[in-house]
Amino acid sequence: MSTVFGGPVQLEPDITMDVRSRLSPAADMERVSRQLCLMQPGHVGSMRVFRPLPTAAFAPRDLSLAGYAVAAKRLCEDGFTPVERRTGGQLAVYDDTALIIDLVVAHPQPRLDVIERFRSFAAAICSALAGFGIDAGVGPVPGEYCPGEYSVNAGGLRKIAGLAQRIVRCGYHLGAVIAVEPSPRVQAATARAYDALGLHLNATSFGAAVDSGKTVGFVDLRDALVGEMLRRIEVI
Repeated sequence: MSTVFGGPVQLEPDITMDVRSRLSPAADMERVSRQLCLMQPGHVGSMRVFRPLPTAAFAPRDLSLAGYAVAAKRLCEDGFTPVERRTGGQLAVYDDTALIIDLVVAHPQPRLDVIERFRSFAAAICSALAGFGIDAGVGPVPGEYCPGEYSVNAGGLRKIAGLAQRIVRCGYHLGAVIAVEPSPRVQAATARAYDALGLHLNATSFGAAVDSGKTVGFVDLRDALVGEMLRRIEVI
C-alpha cells in the first residue's frame, strides 16, 4: 500500500442504487471545499464515487477570460449549471454519463509526492478500465478539453478521464471525471463554451469507456475503481 496518499479514508455510502448524486453541482463542490477547510492531522478522509447532475466546472483561470460571462450563459442555455472549482486546468463539462471520484484525505506533508499521487491515481483508473478490456493509457490527447499531463486516454486517441489535485495545509483533494458513456450534449456544450472563451478544442478528442464496444456499467466501474484504490490507500 502506497504512503503517498496519506489516509485513512471512509467510503461515502451510495446515495442511490445507480450511484447518482442527489446534490446540486454547487453542493457537490461545496462538500469538498468544506471537508478541506476542516481537515486536520489525523482526520479520517473520504472517497466518494458518483454520477453528477449536469455541471460546468470553471477553473480559476477561466474566470479571468473575456468570454467567461458569454460561456456561462451558453452553458446555462444548454442545461449545465456553472460552478467554480478551486483546482487548475480549464473548463470541464459533464453530466450523469460520467463518474466522479472525489478523494479528500488528511496528509502531514501534502505538498510532497504530488506528482506520484497523480501517477498512482491515473494508474488506478487505467487498471480499472483495463478490467473491462479497454486500452487505457496516461497522457494528454492533442486538443482535449481541460488538458492535463495525467489525463487518461483510450489508445492515445480520445480522452476518457481528467484528473485534478488541490493542496491545503493538512491535506488534499484528488478528483477525476471519467466519461463512461458518450454525451453529445456535453460535447456540443463544451464546444460552444470553449468558442466563447477563445480556447482551442479538438472535437474528435472526446472519448468514453464504452466507445470500444465494451459493456461498462456505472456500478461495476465504481466497484472496480474502489477495488484499485483499496490497493493504494487505507479504507476503513
